[in-house]
Amino acid sequence: MIIPRFLRDGDRIGVTAPSFGVTEPTDIARFDHAKEKLGSLGFGVVETPDVYTADETGRSAPAEQRVREFYSLLEDPEVGAVVSAKGGDYQFEMLLHMDWDLLERHPKWIQGYSDNTTLLFKITAEHDIATIYGGNFGDFGMEPWHRSVSESLEFLRGVRKGQDSFPRHEVGFSDRVTGLEPLNPTAPTVWRSTSGDTTFSGRLIGGCMDVLEWFHRKATASPKAFNDRYSKDGTVWYMETYEMDEARIRKMLSGMSKDGWFEGVNGFVFGRPLFYEGSDYMETVTDILSEYGVPMVFDADVGHKAPRMTFINGAESRFDIRDGACHLEYTL
Repeated sequence: MIIPRFLRDGDRIGVTAPSFGVTEPTDIARFDHAKEKLGSLGFGVVETPDVYTADETGRSAPAEQRVREFYSLLEDPEVGAVVSAKGGDYQFEMLLHMDWDLLERHPKWIQGYSDNTTLLFKITAEHDIATIYGGNFGDFGMEPWHRSVSESLEFLRGVRKGQDSFPRHEVGFSDRVTGLEPLNPTAPTVWRSTSGDTTFSGRLIGGCMDVLEWFHRKATASPKAFNDRYSKDGTVWYMETYEMDEARIRKMLSGMSKDGWFEGVNGFVFGRPLFYEGSDYMETVTDILSEYGVPMVFDADVGHKAPRMTFINGAESRFDIRDGACHLEYTL
């Protein structure tokens, strides 16, 4: 596994929009504040032209342009890491235009969540480069920073190797007035485990189920090489969903299981679904995946209901679940 070099003092952080662009005034204000905050810590920010543009569908730019601007950050020697501006629905359009050899020549930390699963999963599972499933760039613009944000930067700097889960979480999205609003975690967080207090480890891989479903259905990505390469370590799969119902989840997980996606799995971690319709989520998933006989954990701090822990795709990970909380430790 290629571990990109960590941020150094004086490095710049690149921001690009591989799916949706940022056009709302409150979001722009949030980005401006993020640049100020990071600048005060010694990290300048480089933004590609597509960050603040969007067509009538939300696309920041044509796919070819998004690819060029993404690669411009990878080739820039002053950029130490790339953080996605936003999620969206159109990152898959970039895949036909990607130069994977160029990406392998310039491995850098790439961070984002939701639709960013498209690039993150492909980069790690098929090109053996570690990536980060964590907050998009706007998270750095909240005031004050939540612990999840400050720790995210510490991971990018290579000064943190472990993280504790958070005691409370948000229940959904909130309207912004200034753009600088902090998180408003009001609901108690309890990591629910099928095995009670438990510990499991393996190479971490996963992402947003809405994207993983498309990968599986269209056969446009596969974890087979990843599973084979790290068969001695085993894998830990994490998944979370933006908007999927019970029928889609059952079909997706059953199909992935049949096609060997979870071969060698040592544990499953599921985030809090944002929009879900159907019978109990935990019971639905457990019914499908119980054949593996490994721990399954639900309501984890990953995905659309903030705060978000830093999940490093490809890293050796160890999850310790105790009393409804989690300690996550990496070997990098």
